[in-house]
Formats: sequence, structure tokens, C-alpha cells
Amino acid sequence: MKLFQYFATASLFLACSIASFSAHAANVTDTTRTECRRLAGDDVDVAYLAHWRDALAACQTYLKAAPDSRDARYFTLASQFNLQQYEPALAGFEALAAQGHAPSMVYLATAYANGKGRQQDFDVALSWLRKAWKTGDARSAEYLGEMYRLGWGVAQDFATARFYFELADELGYIPAKRSLAWFYIDGAGVPINPKRGFELLSIAAQQGNDVAAAELAYLSARGIGTEKNVTRAVAMFDDMVRSGSVEGMRRLARYYLRDGDKIQKKTAVELLEKAVALGDGDAMKQLADVYIAGKELPRDFAKAESLLDEAIGQGTLAAYYGKGMLFLKMPDRRYGEAMYWLKEAAGRGDASAMAYVGMLYEGGNGVLADESEARIWYERAAKLGSTAGARRFGDALYFGIGGPRDIATGVKWLEKAAAYNDTYAMRALAYSYEKGNGLPKDAVKAFEWFHKAADAGDTEAFIEVADCFYSGAGTTADVKKSFVWYLKAAESGSAKAQYSVGLLYGRGEGTTQDSREAVHWFKVAAENGYAEAFVELGEMYANDATLPRDDGKSTDYLEKGAAAGNATAMILLGIKYEDGDGVARDYAKAIEWYEAAANKKSADAMYRLGTLYRLADGNQKDYGKALEWLTKAGANGNAKAQYSLGDMYEYGQGVPIDRSKALSWFMMAAFKQYPDAMNAVGYYYQNGIATEENQTIARDWYQKAADAGSAAGALNLAWYYESGKDQDQAIAFNYYKKSAELNSAEGMFALGRFYDDGLGTDVNRQEAIKWYLRAADMGYKRAAYRLAYAYDVTFSSDNAAENILLAIRQGDGQIADELKSFSPFTRTALKRSLSRRGLYDGPMDDEIDQPLKSALKNYRNSYGG
Repeated sequence: MKLFQYFATASLFLACSIASFSAHAANVTDTTRTECRRLAGDDVDVAYLAHWRDALAACQTYLKAAPDSRDARYFTLASQFNLQQYEPALAGFEALAAQGHAPSMVYLATAYANGKGRQQDFDVALSWLRKAWKTGDARSAEYLGEMYRLGWGVAQDFATARFYFELADELGYIPAKRSLAWFYIDGAGVPINPKRGFELLSIAAQQGNDVAAAELAYLSARGIGTEKNVTRAVAMFDDMVRSGSVEGMRRLARYYLRDGDKIQKKTAVELLEKAVALGDGDAMKQLADVYIAGKELPRDFAKAESLLDEAIGQGTLAAYYGKGMLFLKMPDRRYGEAMYWLKEAAGRGDASAMAYVGMLYEGGNGVLADESEARIWYERAAKLGSTAGARRFGDALYFGIGGPRDIATGVKWLEKAAAYNDTYAMRALAYSYEKGNGLPKDAVKAFEWFHKAADAGDTEAFIEVADCFYSGAGTTADVKKSFVWYLKAAESGSAKAQYSVGLLYGRGEGTTQDSREAVHWFKVAAENGYAEAFVELGEMYANDATLPRDDGKSTDYLEKGAAAGNATAMILLGIKYEDGDGVARDYAKAIEWYEAAANKKSADAMYRLGTLYRLADGNQKDYGKALEWLTKAGANGNAKAQYSLGDMYEYGQGVPIDRSKALSWFMMAAFKQYPDAMNAVGYYYQNGIATEENQTIARDWYQKAADAGSAAGALNLAWYYESGKDQDQAIAFNYYKKSAELNSAEGMFALGRFYDDGLGTDVNRQEAIKWYLRAADMGYKRAAYRLAYAYDVTFSSDNAAENILLAIRQGDGQIADELKSFSPFTRTALKRSLSRRGLYDGPMDDEIDQPLKSALKNYRNSYGG
């Protein structure tokens, strides 16, 4: 009986143990299967080795737990293949493919197409892909599309390629969306449609494709298919990096290396090194480029080559191209080796490499020059979406290089390159239309292409656009726009543009008059050998904001200019003697130089003579002569003189007050686009001075004054819209902003008030504080009152308290009576501020007690408030 009980108990224990073990084994299998499929699944779009090492470990665990599972075996083989363990992987795939396993067939096709573990053989690759496709395998459709896109083993056919990509997409293969997206972005066999490409990448990214997410950020940074938003792009890359994405590391590094500051460039190198350590071939190629450039890291061709070789060992396509370029960037260029590697890259479908092979043939570098062969390579590159290929193939067709001339087709390819943002192609089209070289002469189209090139950042196009706007060639003349483009050209190194920018700043033409900027640009232009700038150097050497002051050299340059009959040099000498700037003040000499220039019909000299007599000190002041010379200058069209005459008649300087004549002179100057005169005319109409009151006319003149850069005009226009006839707080806000940006303290204060009160815009206390502070810095006293309340609302109590005291110090008798309006924190902070000044020794609470009132009274008495 006992023996029976023992066996029964043992049997029960054994049964429970087996059940427990089976449940545990099932749990292990489920977990490892899930992790293996996540890391090695066919939708995984990852190439770096660390990922595949993790995948192999997970899949081997899965295979050990489920040795009979075909999935476990397949994913283990996939991990081995991606770790370049080709022989065991391919042997396993062949066995599975023989059983009709389509995903294994696709891996075999990949091996034959790319020469990974097998001799490259496109026919065998296609055979495996077609067998897989017959089973409905989505990934095989994607690969078939790629074979037709590249023309591997079949005639290149973009329509068929797109057909297969769309099929793969419909079957749920996420990477197919990326292939379709770039078809639309590059315009490969379809009209260029970057927006559609962006949409497809967005869907792929939402479905978890890391590469698509990185490409979205890239497109955002470049403004392709979406509005340009560099901040958003960098944030997207940053998020990817934080999540451990190697793709994000590479992309952010690329951005930092191109556009980042010194610290960001250092971060870029660290990101690449991290990605390299994880086994990412593309990161190896990028880091090799850093070593080749020798900027962020010491130049080291050996390290670069080692990295490229490692990346090539992984089958990284970009590394083949990188190695070809390495040999071209060495001090002793090795064209033969460069050509070998570039052709290797081209043979693997790298369109950029195809274009460069064409360049080597065209230039006869490492090979005999052969323009017809170059043209063949350019065409291949162009059809695969290479910008350089499209531009060079277009050039070859347009000019008949390497084959028959075909202007129409050449223009189409140049336009396609231009659509890829190739500015050389844009300018080539512009010059052809401008000169009528092979195309009908068309100034409008020439301007359009120049403008497109300039918008894309082409420095040579900047000055072309500036000239067009200045002269009105192909567009409406617009001096303001001309200034903008001259400035861009000047900043890119054009001496003519630098001189032009100096002139525009000096004259206030197209921009606000700014002698400091004028001096700067005249100096740069002079240093770049632009002869006309040397006369302007006379003024530059007297301006110690730009150069060490050298009055002797300044006077010498101006006298040389005057001796050559240059009226401007004479006027500048007159200014020096009038102001005593670097020379002893001498009104007689100033008048002598002004009259010399006036005798050359210089209206500016006449104006300056009149102004000297009008504004000089002591016996030199002579309103009669001032009126004489200003009238001559005004009659010769000098707007400043006309405005000054308006002032003289308005205030009765040397003449009876005559507001009608004042308005007449203001009008003359206003019609010459003189900003202050436009504002004055607006004021006269607004207030019915010497004319009938007309608010609409007043508004129009204020508008013109504001548009011409008058801070007062913008301020008056803003007031009109805030409190006048046609009230519109949003418009008032915009013009207060313009006035503030034109350095009007009153405009800054009003803009702060609008942000503070939410007038015409959303409430934004930080912006309000910013503009109140700027107004205060400009001496606008009422700003302290507003700052106190703004700081109080934003819980910056110490700043609120300090501005309460500042308002009192500036004579504000109201704010001390309004302490109840402030928060308890600010009242306590006010007591602290007064205590630090030795004026308060009461309790540090928020009560408005007698000690606080006494302290404020003492403060007011101490600071004369």
C-alpha cells in the first residue's frame, strides 16, 4: 500500500513538472520569436552590424527553443547574411528556397544582384525574384522594381519599376513607399512631385520606418515637398538620436557638419564615431569624408581608406563612390584607381558615380578624353535622377558636345536639373534667354531663371537679380529689392555689389540711410580693387567705427577726388570743414568746397550750402542765403532741400510763417519719395493744416512714408489704425512693429503695449517685456510703468519691484498709489529692494504699511522723482 502511494505521488509530481516545463518552453518560444521577428523581419530597413548581431542572438535563441521552426531558421539565416556570413546563410537559403520559401528566394536574388557571396549575375537574380513573385511575395516585387529602375538584367524601364513598387506597396511592404517617394522627388519616369514624395515618406515613417523618418527630416531641412523648417528637421533628427537610431545619428551629423557651429561639428564627429562603433557602413563613409576634408579632424587619407574598405566589405554602396573620390582628393591624384572605384559604384546603380565617370572621360583624367563616352555616362546618370548628370547631359545636348546638338532636349534636361535645385543649370538657362543663344531672346524668362538661381543660394546670380531689379530688365524696377540682392552679392564677395551696397546705404536708396554700413562696404569694395570706392574712402578714414581714425589720409583721398573734378569728394570735404571733423572747423572753407561742387550743378552741394547757412552757429547763420541755396537745390530736384524749405516756411525761419508754401515744398519732396516729407504731408492732411482735413489722404501718405522706411510714418499710420477713422488693431500692431524695428522708442513702447494687452495679436508677455525694455533703453520713461506690471504678471517680482522704483525715479507719481494692484510677491520684493538701498527696515511681508510708504517717499526725495 505504501509502495503504491509512493508511485502515485511520484507520478503526480512528474506530471506537474512536465506541465510546468512545457508552459515555460512555450513562453520562451513566444518571447524569442517576437524579438527575433522584430529585429530580422523582412520590413526591417536597417544595415548597421550591431543591430544584426542583436538579431542573430535573438534568432539563435528562438531556433534553439524551436529547432523545427522554419521561421526561426529563416530569420537566423537573414541575420547571418546581413552580418556578411554569406556561405552558411546562402546554403540555408538555397535549402529553404528548394522547399518553395519565397523570402529565401529574395535573399538569394539579393546575393546574385549585388555580388554578395556569389558571383554577380543579374539573370540568376531575376530568376529567383520571379519565382518569389509568383507566390505573391511583396518584397520580391520591390526588388523587381529596383532591377527595372537600374536596368539590371533588363532594359531600364521606369514605368515597369513603378508598377512593381506600387504592387509591393499595396501588399504592405513599407520600404516600397520610400522607393515610390523618391521616384516622385527625383522625377524618375514621372513628373517631379516632391509633395507627393513627402506624403509617401510621411506614411512610411508613421508605420515605423526609421529611414523614412530621417528622409522626412532631410526634406524639411531643404524645403523639398514641404515648407522649409530647419528647426523642425533638427528636432526630428535629435529625437531619433535619443531613441538610439543610427540613421538619426548619421543624418544629424551630416547637418551639423554642413551648417553647425564649432561645438555642433564636434558633436557630429562623436555621433559618427558612435554609429561606426555600431557597425554602420554609411557612417564609416561619412567619417572617412571628415578625415579627407581635414577640418573637424586632422586630414588622414589612411584612416579614410580603412573606413571605406570596411564599409565596402559590408556592401555599402556610398563607400564605393567615396573610395573613388578619395583617390581624386589625394595630393597626387590617382585617376586610374578613382575610375575603377567609381565604375564599381556606377555598376551598383550609383548615379552620382556615373556622372563623375562622365566628367573623367570629358576631361581626359585617367583615360583618353572621350566626349561621346562622357555623354553616354551623363545620360545614364541623368535618367537615374542625378542632378549633375541631368545638368551635364543637358549641356552636352544644348551645345552639341559628344554628339549632335539638340537644343530642345538639352533645355528639358537643364530644366530638370534646375528642378533639382542645380543653380548652374538655372543660370545657363538665364544667360541663354538673356543673350538669345539658341533660345528666343526673352528678358522676362532670363530674369525668372536668375531669380530662381539666386533663391537657391547661387552667389553669382545675386548680382544678376540685383541688376535686373535696379534697371527693370525683365521685371519691374524695385530699388528696395535691388538693395537686398546687392547686399547678398556683396556678402558673397562681389566688389561691384559691395560698392553698390555702400552707395545705397549712403544715399538711403532702397534702404534706410546708414553711413556706418556705407563706410564698411566702401572699404570692402576698395580693398577688392573697385576704383569708384576710393573717393568714398575719404569718409571711411574719418570714421573710427570701422577703421583706426586717420584724418590725414581721409582728407588726402578726398582732395585727390576733388582735384579730379569729383563733386562728391568736394562735398565730403565741405562736410569735414563744416563739422570740424578731423580738421579745424572752418565755415569759409566748407562754403568754398560746397560752392565748387554747386558750380558743377550738384544739387546736393546747394542743399548743403543752404543747410549750413540755416543751421550754423553765430554770425555764419544766414536765413536769406539758406533760403537762396535751398531754393536752388529744391528747384534742381533735391528732396532734402525741398523738405527743409517746408520746415523753414512752417516755422518762419527767415520768412513769414506760410503753411501753404510749407505744404507745397513737403509735397514736392514727398513725390520724390522722401520719407519724412511723406509723413509731414500725412500730418498736414490729418490735421487740416493749409488744406482740407482728409483722413484717407493722410493715411495714404503715412502708408507711403512707412513703406519708404519712415519710423514716424509707420508710427502715425499705426496710431491711425488704432484710434483713427478706420480702426483695425491687427494692422495697427503690424505698423507699430515696423516703427519699433525702425528704432522708434515710441513704436517699441506701443508694440509692447499691444503684446501686453493682446491688441491685434495674441497676448505675449515675454515679447511685451522685450519691447518695453528696448523702449526704456531708448529713454522712453513710460516703459518702466508698463514693465513693472508685465513683470508682476509673469511672476518676476524682483524685476517688477525694480521697475516700480525706476518709474518713481523718472517722475511717475501714479505707480506708488497703485501698489494694491501688484501681487504680494512683488510688494515683498519691493521691500527687499528698498532695504538693500538702506531705506526700509520693516517686516518683509506684502503689507502696504507705513514703513513702506515712508521708504517710497524717502526714495522719491532721494532720487528727485
